[in-house]
Amino acid sequence: MATVNWKKFNMEVVADASNGQKGWEMFLEHSPEVVITDIVMPEQNGIELARKIKKAAPATKVLLLSCHRDFEYAQEGIKVGASGYILKTAFQDDEFEEYLKQFTDEIQKSEEKEQDTNEPEGLTYGIDDKWPEPIQKAVLMITKDLSESYSSVDVAHEVGLSRSHFSTLFSKSVGESFQTFTEKIKLNTACELLETTSHTLQEIGEKVGVYDGKYFSKWFKKCTGHTPSDYRQTKRRIHSDKFTPLR
Repeated sequence: MATVNWKKFNMEVVADASNGQKGWEMFLEHSPEVVITDIVMPEQNGIELARKIKKAAPATKVLLLSCHRDFEYAQEGIKVGASGYILKTAFQDDEFEEYLKQFTDEIQKSEEKEQDTNEPEGLTYGIDDKWPEPIQKAVLMITKDLSESYSSVDVAHEVGLSRSHFSTLFSKSVGESFQTFTEKIKLNTACELLETTSHTLQEIGEKVGVYDGKYFSKWFKKCTGHTPSDYRQTKRRIHSDKFTPLR
């Protein structure tokens, strides 16, 4: 495959892994649209890798390579969602390139379909489709219900990463730490609720995962320099001044 003209298929190699576990980590970091993997690998075989990839990102194309002639390997691979299976002992460039052309066509059609479709419902604050799949899932998890307070360990476990790998990948992708991002989301939501609703401070605190009313006031002042009550009065006064009716 070192001689493959990837540009011909509008592709580039983003990572190369020596074993299945490393392959999974590289997949989570780079979110490739196509994965080509041996079935027999140390630490984690290609079938298990394909299963995890298809569960995390069903649209990903997975092509399996094997030295085994046993058709059960091919059957198991297709069963978990692999797009194809090539026997390495009978490997032919034409067959391999035919798969690449098929993947390119399918990806292009999918992208064209997405462009013709309105933006789907359910997108939440701050999600960038260029982020790796685990980070998108993490941000969706955080913002779906701000009344829950998740630790980086909790979220890392949910998206299939170790805490250290998750923290590094999150900071690299989002541009700030998990804790800073989470606090900023909660603070922005609290500010919006203070400005636009008549909820009590206790109710607003609960909505952003701060269940102690006194602590909510201290936390808000520490972050903004104002108490929640002062912030609400100031913002409403500004709003009122802007919309004073004509006499």
